[in-house]
Amino acid sequence: MDITKKNFLEQLPSIRETIRNATFFAIDCEFTGLASDRTIFPFDTPEEVYLKMVENSPQYIIIQFGLCAFRVEPPEAVKKDEEKEDTEPRVSYKCYNFYCYPKGRTAVFSCQGESMRFLADNGFDFNRLFREGLSYANENDEQRYRADLKERQQSRTATILAAAEDESNDEQSKGELAADVNAIPVPFEHQQQVDDTAASIEEFLQSDRPELIVGNCNAFQRKLIYQLIEQRFQRKVSTSTVSLENNQKAIKVERKRTYEEEQALDDQRRVRENEDLETSVGMSLVLQELSKARKLIIGHNMLLDLFYVLRQFFKPLPTDYQEFKKLTKEYFPLLLDTKYLCTNAEIKVNVNSSVLAHVYDAVSKEPFTIPTVHPELPDHQYSVDDEKKHEAGYDAYLTGLCFLGLVSRFKVNLLQLHKDTTLRHYMNRIFITRLNDVNYIYLNGKEPAQTREHIFYVTFPDSWRTSDIQSKFKPFGANHVSWLDSTSAFVSLHNRLASSSVLKTIGYHVGFKVYSFAQFTQMKLQRPGIKRGRIGSGSPVAGAPAGVRHTQPVDQSGGQEEKEQKEGHKIDSPSGTTGKRKGTTDEEPPPLVVNETDNGDNGNDDDGGVGGSWRTVKKARKTFADNNDW
Repeated sequence: MDITKKNFLEQLPSIRETIRNATFFAIDCEFTGLASDRTIFPFDTPEEVYLKMVENSPQYIIIQFGLCAFRVEPPEAVKKDEEKEDTEPRVSYKCYNFYCYPKGRTAVFSCQGESMRFLADNGFDFNRLFREGLSYANENDEQRYRADLKERQQSRTATILAAAEDESNDEQSKGELAADVNAIPVPFEHQQQVDDTAASIEEFLQSDRPELIVGNCNAFQRKLIYQLIEQRFQRKVSTSTVSLENNQKAIKVERKRTYEEEQALDDQRRVRENEDLETSVGMSLVLQELSKARKLIIGHNMLLDLFYVLRQFFKPLPTDYQEFKKLTKEYFPLLLDTKYLCTNAEIKVNVNSSVLAHVYDAVSKEPFTIPTVHPELPDHQYSVDDEKKHEAGYDAYLTGLCFLGLVSRFKVNLLQLHKDTTLRHYMNRIFITRLNDVNYIYLNGKEPAQTREHIFYVTFPDSWRTSDIQSKFKPFGANHVSWLDSTSAFVSLHNRLASSSVLKTIGYHVGFKVYSFAQFTQMKLQRPGIKRGRIGSGSPVAGAPAGVRHTQPVDQSGGQEEKEQKEGHKIDSPSGTTGKRKGTTDEEPPPLVVNETDNGDNGNDDDGGVGGSWRTVKKARKTFADNNDW
């Protein structure tokens, strides 16, 4: 069922009841853009990935949220041969497809062109989004909305009560006296309008009309009319401000109401205001209810979904990794990512691809079984025979089916999912794309530490291919190349014992440089403006691995050197020394030295000012007598 602002308030009680009665949920989101993973290295830690996402993620938002609530009912006992045998549990579901769009002039968000086009190609209804999308509010905004409304309602109640007390004490003359003393003189050019309004009110009081609308006034004119009414008609009429069709304000004049009538009207107004408030908070009310349920939530490759949900509907994301874990567990204590579940050894035998549609195809066959699921209401159902890919509600439904199929491999008890010993190893582990070793965030504790002595960072000419890189490492056994861009990559050795001899014995080639992973990490930390324990937030330039800038040796071909300088690459000496690296041969050029304080007067005009004052030299600067030696 599509949920928009047109049917939200009507469906909200049912949505809340569905969440309270569900056994587990599956979710999916559609975004205005995807946080780039080009800044993520294959051997980053989960903490580094999170910090990069926080620092480099534009204000993309969720514009469609899919929620599929699954309910598992205990199997019914049946008699057979005078014995009771359990039947399969009955699984039912209800799906919701929420459109989300921010309300107000101050709401600003980012869009990624390719993502928006992708959604359009898949039939996304942008007209419905813009016209009928649900508003939302994070915790701070919601608190402010509620405090402002409470203050207005209390002020109005006090005004009504004070008016009733004044009337009962017959203090009209005193009020008129005060009004006369503080009255604003009516300018000559407005006197006729004030007189005409007074006549209109007199005529209204003699008629049987329920109200009189006084319009075509600016703010000052309305003030004069309110003053007129207070002086001459205070005991006879009540006033309120209304908005006309052209959004201009006007004064509504009605016959004076009793205290009981005023109170009844105020009660009606409170109901409308409270409904408007719920509409303003909108989608956030659903996520709050989902958080209160404290039940298992399933997602597929759900890191971005989780990232955006917390930021958009709850509170800004912390810059501390451990605080992020704590925050996530506070709102959603039980999470399971089917993308990470697919890394299970038993499952990988039969699931060759972890793409959602491919997972469904795999679990639809032996040795998996998907139990029959029943829609609780026709308006809340989907069917795999009528695919609606990249509609959040359908993808949430498909995620739930994939989960049911995957866990059938372990014969789990659907009524006790969170207690299953096999699933326990996959709970609260959120899959991270592109990482080679620890490829998940573990919300319950620390991720396992990994040694990186067998991993090397290499730079090379852009004409090289994988075979060229592997041939340089062939003496050290089998290896795997993870490309970063056209001139840099990671190389990991299968034989870790051979790692210690790589830097000492690897052959030299023009434009080819090898660094240990520890040196590579040090280069990231030495970037200007880096914060301790943080990855730099600067956006990478074209062709450069995020967090690292480097230059090629000066004996490299001129064209490649010019390309690297234009791209802003830079490598500091990993060891911080200016001499030859320990264990290097005489033929191997020493580590590069970058003088970040040079003002460009060294006679090198080829760098074009790239990187401000970066300068590439073949040896330490102290080996040059003067600039002419360069």
